[in-house]
Amino acid sequence: MFRFCIADTEEDWRPGTEQYKFIEHCLSSVDRQKQPWLIFLAHRVLGYSSASWYEIMMGSYGEPMGREGLQDLWQKYKVDLVIFGHIHSYERTCPIYQNRCVQDGSNHYSGRFNATTHVVVGGGGASLSPLRATVPYWSFFRDLDFGFVKLTALNNSFLLFEYKKSRDGKF
Repeated sequence: MFRFCIADTEEDWRPGTEQYKFIEHCLSSVDRQKQPWLIFLAHRVLGYSSASWYEIMMGSYGEPMGREGLQDLWQKYKVDLVIFGHIHSYERTCPIYQNRCVQDGSNHYSGRFNATTHVVVGGGGASLSPLRATVPYWSFFRDLDFGFVKLTALNNSFLLFEYKKSRDGKF
């Protein structure tokens, strides 16, 4: 039910690089009849509102190492979800393309794909990374706690995404 494409964030993944070609091959070769849920994973994030990392970006939805080309690939191949770590907190965006929300944030999505939801799940270990006081427009839900994410594909059209907090054990 899942196809996971994983990239190395320590290598260049701009268009034309070997890693970009690898990522595109992974995304383009999925059989959506057998693997309807296409998920991209990487360590360093493209956008988030942590107060500790990439301070010069002022919490904007952008990654300072010039890796913006991935959004076009994710849109082209209809990547449902992008999951990152690195930042020690939890954050989920609205479905986003070209650094803009194309649909309001929600806990329930249905219907046709229109953009990729980005999730930072970094609260599994080391000390937590503080979040900015100002919430960026693209940030739908943030939490400063230890926790993890559980994905359950119930069928070809329903994906259950649960964030479980360590503090209270609730989803």
